[in-house]
Amino acid sequence: MQLPLDRPPLALIACGDEWMSRALESVFRQHDYVVAHTRSGAQTMELARLANHDLLVLDESLEDVNALDVCRAIRDGAQFDHAIPVVITSPTPIDPRARMAAFRAGAWEYWSHPVDIEPVFIKLETFLLARRELVLARSEDFVNATTGLYTAFGLRQLAGKLGAGALRKHEAFACVAVAPQVQDREVGSSMLWKESPAAFADLAHVFREQSRQSDVVGHVGDARIAILAPDTDAAGARLLVARLQRELDKASKNKSITNVVRLRAGYSAVSDLSTAKVNVAELVHRAESALDHAPLQGPSDAIISFDDLPIS
Repeated sequence: MQLPLDRPPLALIACGDEWMSRALESVFRQHDYVVAHTRSGAQTMELARLANHDLLVLDESLEDVNALDVCRAIRDGAQFDHAIPVVITSPTPIDPRARMAAFRAGAWEYWSHPVDIEPVFIKLETFLLARRELVLARSEDFVNATTGLYTAFGLRQLAGKLGAGALRKHEAFACVAVAPQVQDREVGSSMLWKESPAAFADLAHVFREQSRQSDVVGHVGDARIAILAPDTDAAGARLLVARLQRELDKASKNKSITNVVRLRAGYSAVSDLSTAKVNVAELVHRAESALDHAPLQGPSDAIISFDDLPIS
C-alpha cells in the first residue's frame, strides 16, 4: 500500500559500516523512500536539526557517538522535531537488554539484522501516517492568531527554507532573540513583561511592522520573540535591535503601546552560512542562549552575542 504523501518519504540512515549502509539504502529505495545517509553521530544530529526527514535510522555501528546517545539527544533536545520516528538497528541478534535500552533512549523501534523486511515496512507505514497527521495538524497552527507572529513550529519550518537559500547564495545570516522589559515611568526600574495578551499583541505589531519583508518574526514562548534575518551579519543584528528599540520608544510616546519598553536581546550571526558549519535552527538556539545572559536591567542596548558568552 502506498503511503498517501505528496512526496516520497525521506529517510536518514546513520550507519558507520559502509556495507550495511548500502544494504539498508537499497532496501529503503526498493520501498520508494528517498535516502540520505551519514556515518557519524555528530553529523546525524546536525542533519536531524533541520527537521525535514520523515524517518531516522540509527545503526549501532555509528562512529564517534553511539546510537543510544544520538537517540537520547534527539528525544531530549528542544531543537529537534520529536515527531520523527527513530529506529535503532543492530548488526547482532536481538539482546532483550539492548532492546529495552533503545526504547528507554526514545527509539520507536529496534531491529536486528537480518531484518524481516515486510513486517518492518508495514509498521513504518503506520509510523509515517501518524507523523503526517501531526504535521497537517501543526500546519494549521503556523501563525499565532492573537499576535500575528509565527509560532515556534512555523519558525522552525521556515528556518530550513531560509537556510537553504542562504547556503546557496553564501549569505550572512543572523537570529535575534528579544524579551521586552516594562520600565516604570516614575522610578525608571525595569521588570519582565507580564502584560495581558492584548498588550503583547500591540507590541508584536510593532515588530511585524518594523521588520524587513525578508525577516521572519516568531513568538517562541513566554514574552520572547525571535527574528530570522537573512543577509544580516553581527553588525546588522545590532542595528536591527536598535531600530526596534527606537520604534518602541515612538510607540510608547504616541500611546500605541501602554508602557515604556526596554529590550533585552541576544543574537547569533555568521558572515557566510555555507562556511559556518551551523544551520539556522542552531542559530536560533544560540540566540536564545545569549538572551538568557543579557542583563535584566541596564541601558537600552542590553544586547549580547552568543560569541561573547563565557566558555563553559
